[in-house]
Amino acid sequence: MFKQAFIMKIVRFATVGGTVMLVFMGLNKLFADLWGKQVGFLVAYPPAVGLHFCLNKWWTFGCKRSDSVRQFSEYAIMVAVTFVIQWAVFSALVTWTTMPSWLAAGIANAVQMIVTFVVMSRRIFASPAPVS
Repeated sequence: MFKQAFIMKIVRFATVGGTVMLVFMGLNKLFADLWGKQVGFLVAYPPAVGLHFCLNKWWTFGCKRSDSVRQFSEYAIMVAVTFVIQWAVFSALVTWTTMPSWLAAGIANAVQMIVTFVVMSRRIFASPAPVS
């Protein structure tokens, strides 16, 4: 069975995801009203990614390591890779099935979230290996 600490980490990860989604949507609305939909989306994305990184580092994973620049570099690569995974899953589902696009997007996002959680917990925000 899952340990309670692991379950709480998943709950915090989901909470961060929902919170960041709401912030991204709010920023998107604000910036789209100012500069149009496309620019609004692009301008809202970086602060949402930064918030996602910070909340996951300090709250979800409780990471106290000081190598934040390296962590953020790895995080940025992970964001790019998981976007490609999400796009590939979405594209495959809408091409090879009769699934509605909103459902395909949700499944693709779920796949991306699993990969993101694994990479963050095992690599980006993992506790350093003990020195022997």
